[in-house]
Amino acid sequence: MHIAIDLDNTVLDATSAHVTYYNLASGLSLTPDDANEFYIYLKYGWSREERDAVYAKYGHEIHWNSVPYPTAVNCLRQLAARHEISIITARPEMFRDVTVEWLKHHSITYNNIAFVENKLEVCVASKVDVLIEDGPHYAEQFAQLRKPIILFDQPYNRMVTSEYVMRAANWSEVMAHIDRLAEKPG
Repeated sequence: MHIAIDLDNTVLDATSAHVTYYNLASGLSLTPDDANEFYIYLKYGWSREERDAVYAKYGHEIHWNSVPYPTAVNCLRQLAARHEISIITARPEMFRDVTVEWLKHHSITYNNIAFVENKLEVCVASKVDVLIEDGPHYAEQFAQLRKPIILFDQPYNRMVTSEYVMRAANWSEVMAHIDRLAEKPG
């Protein structure tokens, strides 16, 4: 099976790292629980341009200091031993080096990596069988193609429903979904 996997808030806790550095930049004291939107910068009252300036300044630290979710690294190693793994992240290309180093530091192996906003296009072109993701818009796009998606449960994606969306609260649930999908014929 070919599995595409997002990184931020799927493999690792990006929210906590973003909040730490966004607080530093803003002088605010938000907590990860306060940042319950997909676009965290909206909680800071920033425009996209203001967010981009903060992200350019602190992005390396944000990505390097993001902590893997419990059991994520071990589960990814198990998946890589049995399946083709593509990391597909919407992180800007300017963060490629820190991302690849972070993956190496955590001994996460994969077959391909893509830094793209249009994940659907890459998944279709790469013949991905299932996507593991947290982004609600990506989940909806994938489900519209009648492709299974494992949606890592987050407050900002709970409105997404489809027969093709399987929710996972942790990596044990992700693995159970993958095992069921791998058992299906065809």
